[in-house]
Amino acid sequence: MVAIVMLVVIAGIVALIVAFAGGKDRYAEMTEQEFEEEAKRSSALSGAFSEFHKFFQPKRTEYMLRRDKRVEGQQKVSGDPPSTGHGATRK
Repeated sequence: MVAIVMLVVIAGIVALIVAFAGGKDRYAEMTEQEFEEEAKRSSALSGAFSEFHKFFQPKRTEYMLRRDKRVEGQQKVSGDPPSTGHGATRK
């Protein structure tokens, strides 16, 4: 009896995984305008969550925001001149 229940549960989990993996991509049929609206909506939600998290753990949230800004500053666009910071060679 237990083996049958376990088999049904495992079959259900596998069916859910296959259903989600085989589903169509919701972004595939979006126009550029719809995609931008979706990005703004999710961006506002993450900002609200960040403020909520800041209330409970202000030091950790500030650390994460500083870390993200530091990483953004290190990203370079192709064709940018090499930086003269750490690890760069000077002539």
